[in-house]
Amino acid sequence: MIKKLPRRTLIVTQVAKPPLAAAIADAFLRKGIETQVFYSWLCNTWFDRLIIRPLNHYARTLRLIPKSRNLFQGHPKSHKEWRSRHAMEICRAFRPDLILITGIQRFKPEVLEVFQKHSTVFYWFTESENRFQEIEKELGCYDHIYCISSLSLEQARKLGHSASLLFHAVNTAQFYPLNLPKIYDWCFVGQWHPRRQEYAEGLSKVSKIFAIYGPRWRKRTWNKPVFWLGVKGKGIWEEKLNRLYNQTKVVVNISVWGNENRSGHGVNMRLLEVPACRTVLLSDYARDAEKLLVPGEEFMMATTLTEMQEKLAELLRNERLRLEIAEKGYRKATTIRTYDHLAAQICEDWAKIKGFY
Repeated sequence: MIKKLPRRTLIVTQVAKPPLAAAIADAFLRKGIETQVFYSWLCNTWFDRLIIRPLNHYARTLRLIPKSRNLFQGHPKSHKEWRSRHAMEICRAFRPDLILITGIQRFKPEVLEVFQKHSTVFYWFTESENRFQEIEKELGCYDHIYCISSLSLEQARKLGHSASLLFHAVNTAQFYPLNLPKIYDWCFVGQWHPRRQEYAEGLSKVSKIFAIYGPRWRKRTWNKPVFWLGVKGKGIWEEKLNRLYNQTKVVVNISVWGNENRSGHGVNMRLLEVPACRTVLLSDYARDAEKLLVPGEEFMMATTLTEMQEKLAELLRNERLRLEIAEKGYRKATTIRTYDHLAAQICEDWAKIKGFY
């Protein structure tokens, strides 16, 4: 039993989309916890955007300086210095009982020292286990570490850190059935990646009635006619994303970190968001996905491109199977892991560390 909740929580994240931090903040607010969100990537100066970045870019492109060097290292109006100073100011002024940092931030060491001095600091590693080495050195600055991958969790514990799994949740106020006509056979939402293009090209052989949204797709596939009509835009969020999922027979998930050796672990936000729309999710292999949904019953999972092609063809051919999986996935996804569950887990871990449990 939790005897006490944090009074104030500061969430530190990079950008506002996807609205992960906003959903967590709303869940904390429902518990009566005052919450503030700091978007570190958006906290920047025009001097950095118009002067520092372009000059660094051209200097590196022309090989005048190595990629690791910054011509404006330590400049007070550089992005790193500016956001670091503002992060420390917010921490001192807001005086949070809990700070939750998500993603790979690369703050200056003194920022994390200020965070530690004024609050309990949790870190949520929401990236692929393949990027774990990027944050190893700073893990000692956190009171507790969350991972979306059981492999990352194992690595953190081997290093002697307090760590646990914290899977993504679904915002049922944003993702829900609309009962719209299906106009796409399949769709994919996410940034371009060579592996994703390979899979998308393969799936286009099953059906060319598809939609793809995400950065860099048009730039990378301009010479591939099969994508000319299928790539719809650079991004899609919130109500429009919910509408897309509702208008699609099968939503495809192709992770960047997956592979054909069945070694992928972590799961992303699509695992619950798509079924919450009462739409079938067809995903590449992720071992941790089975901790939330049952493959073959509540969503479909494939270990290779060939298997994904076969399962997509089967789902498009067999409407009864598609509707059955969509219904089962909907019932599970909307009850097993909402943001209220996620907030409760974080509060419980905070209470244990502070001795209020």
